[in-house]
Parts: sequence; C-alpha cells; structure tokens
Amino acid sequence: MTEAESKSTFLNQMNDQGNQIQRFSFDNTNVRGERVMLTNAYQEIIRRKDYPAAIENLLGEFVAAVALLRDIIKIDGVLSLQAKGEGVLSTIMAECDEQQNVRGIAQWDPNAVMPNTLPLQETLAGGYLVITMTPSQGNRYQGIVELTGDTLAECLEQYFFQSEQLPSRIWLTANGSQCSGLFLQRLPNEQAKENDEDAWERLCHLAATTTTEELLTLTTEHLLHRLYHEEEVRLYEPKPMQFRCSCSRERTQEALMSIAPEELKEILLEQGVIAIDCQFCAEHYEFSEAEIAPLLGDQGFVH
Repeated sequence: MTEAESKSTFLNQMNDQGNQIQRFSFDNTNVRGERVMLTNAYQEIIRRKDYPAAIENLLGEFVAAVALLRDIIKIDGVLSLQAKGEGVLSTIMAECDEQQNVRGIAQWDPNAVMPNTLPLQETLAGGYLVITMTPSQGNRYQGIVELTGDTLAECLEQYFFQSEQLPSRIWLTANGSQCSGLFLQRLPNEQAKENDEDAWERLCHLAATTTTEELLTLTTEHLLHRLYHEEEVRLYEPKPMQFRCSCSRERTQEALMSIAPEELKEILLEQGVIAIDCQFCAEHYEFSEAEIAPLLGDQGFVH
C-alpha cells in the first residue's frame, strides 16, 4: 500500500468512527450505555443555514440526543426532539429514523443579541420540549418534557426518570465541527453482581470525569477504556449514521394539499409557479400551474 493509499484508508476509518452510534454494557451489572459521535452528518446539517455559533452548538446537542433516544427507545419509524419557546430561539428540532438518518433545524430571532451560550430556560422562555415517536405502522405518540434544567441533558434525564422510572445520565456537547453524546442507564431487570450495589454511582462518577475534548475527539473504544479500564465493559457493533433528508417532490406536493385552493391560485397569479424550499436540506421545488391544477378544485386553471 502506498503512503497516499494508507492516508486515505486512515481518513476513511476516522470518518466512519466519527459518524456512528455504539452500545455498550457492563458485565454483571444492571447498567447499559450508548455513545454517539457525528462529524460529517452534523456538518451537513449546520451548513444549510448561517447559524450563530451558539445555535450550532445547541443544535449539535439536539442531533446527538435524538440519535441516542432513537436507539434506546427502539421504534420502527421516526423519533423527533423539538423545543419551542418565546425567547431568542423560537424553534429547534432534530429527528432520526430507523436507518440512522439524522436531520435538524433551528429558527431564531435574527435581530436579537446572541449570547455565547444558550441556557434552555432563558433561550426558550415559556417553552417546552416535545419527544414525538412516529412508527411506520400505528399511532403517533408525543411526550411533553418540562424545561426543568438549564441544559438539554438535564431535561432528558428528568424525562427518563418520570416516563420510564429508569435513572439515566446524559452528557452532550458540540463545537460546530463535531457533536457527541454519552448515555448511561440503570435497568431494573438484570442481575447485578453481589456486593456491587454501588455500580451505578461508581460508573456515573467515572463518566462525569470525561472532558469536552475527550467526548468530541476520542473513539468510543478509547473513551470507554479511559473511563472504565478497571471495569468489565462489553462493546457492541457500531451502527453508521448519516445526514439524509426525508423530503421529496412527491411529499412536498402532498403538503400543498393543506393550503386553501384560493391561496394557491393567488400565488400562481403572482409568481407563475409555486416554489418551496425544504427547511432541513434547502432543496428547491417548483410546481407549475398544470401540476397544481388538481389541487384547485372548483377554482380551475389560472388564466
């Protein structure tokens, strides 16, 4: 193998490791965990808009969090994490489907002075957090999470404790280049090692020693070795993750059915076409009068 080929192989391996989620557990305990790390997938999301740095970082935390939630909750469909409020940030959302495709978006007041950090309670004043599970078959389910903490991780820890009665700890971080998350959860149904009742507290204490730099740069294997080299850790096969938008021309045209025919006709009269940009991926769709005609009903063609 030439030097160039060796370098290319190394970069490909690093890219793979930087866009994946991996589960792990601790032998003879009732504790499990997950770690997600995203580079290209995260960058594909934030490059679609000119986000302020603080929003890039918070959106990265949402993307990492939704990837963790999707793999933990395990639905055959889409899981989304959305927050709305009346502060500097009006909406922030991330979602992940069963094929580990992620996407996300944020909307903010461009005239507001943007702080360096965005505590949730202040940023989303009067707001709330919504976790939506949309299975491929069956009914959609939504869970409302109060903004009880200053960080997304604190809010999600409270959600797991209230909804599933499972103690959980979450660490999230992002820096505009990478986003990462670490998750620990104590399960009730597995046999723990005798005289190891403090496993949960010990493992959480060790995880809390990780630095932001380590969480963003170390592979999962290296991070777990750094934290738990004296523990019996079982590491499972990683799953690749990537950015992919679920929009399409057909789905966008179907969405036009929610617009009143009179309004569609007015847009056609003014612009000649109906143009729509996907907020998630910036894909541009245009629909001609002939394509819109079936949606006009009694309004008929525009002349």
